[in-house]
Amino acid sequence: MAKNCVLLSGSTIAHDEKLKEELEKFAVVLTSDDNSLIESILDGNTVDLIILEISNANFQEIGMIKIIKTKFPETEIILVDGNGDQELIARAFASGVKDAFRRPYYISLIVEGVKALLRFSQFES
Repeated sequence: MAKNCVLLSGSTIAHDEKLKEELEKFAVVLTSDDNSLIESILDGNTVDLIILEISNANFQEIGMIKIIKTKFPETEIILVDGNGDQELIARAFASGVKDAFRRPYYISLIVEGVKALLRFSQFES
């Protein structure tokens, strides 16, 4: 069975070696510290799940989530938020994000969330 593919995108999370190591136990992991590159990464790779880090209240990235979910509806998205902006998180969920974590995050909780979403998405297929 082929491994799922997970994209870590964001200036900090893309460099979290411990998270990457845990995810690599069951998935292929791609990284990008520039969220604006996500669409081009998805055009060239089959990505099952994106862990998207948003550092500031950046509503442009909500628009990007909508584009991703329109063009790549099978790709799940988990949000990692650094500032706890409730309006941003609500908009992200409304745009198709399936889970959200606030920094500082626990790697074990993110890994559990990723596993659950990948199992659920495979069940739906």
